Amino acid sequence: MSVDANPGGVPAVTNVSEPPRPEASDEDWMDWANRMPSVAALGLECSAMGEERAEFVLDSRFFPLNANGAVNGGLLASAADQVMGVMAVRGARSHAYAFTISMATQFHRSAMPPVLVRAEFVPGGRRVAFVNVEMEGADGVRCASTQGALRMSAGGAG
Repeated sequence: MSVDANPGGVPAVTNVSEPPRPEASDEDWMDWANRMPSVAALGLECSAMGEERAEFVLDSRFFPLNANGAVNGGLLASAADQVMGVMAVRGARSHAYAFTISMATQFHRSAMPPVLVRAEFVPGGRRVAFVNVEMEGADGVRCASTQGALRMSAGGAG
């Protein structure tokens, strides 16, 4: 039995833009991150970007909240994964793409929106980068944290 991964023939949405050159400005990197369809689909917006740190805001207008008004943990993990990929590409300074190979998320308390998502690049090696993500709810208290390892691959080849 085969499954049509694209029923109805709708073209898949992908981020076709290459990342900026490593020496590009932080504003160019923020613009690149904010143009990614997956960033927009998750309700994320990059509000600050540097070589080793970035901040995003997770807007709850794009998805339903839990019964208590909090963001679902699966959405937090998905947002963390997306932010880790952006931060790994920025931090690696190698014009490479990032593929998550491992991540662990801890949920500390309910995540009341908007959620501030802070990422920190941790250098690894030539082919592996590490990123730590801390998330704060509207009250400014940490609600979740994620640690991830990402494989760096030039030219987007997996």
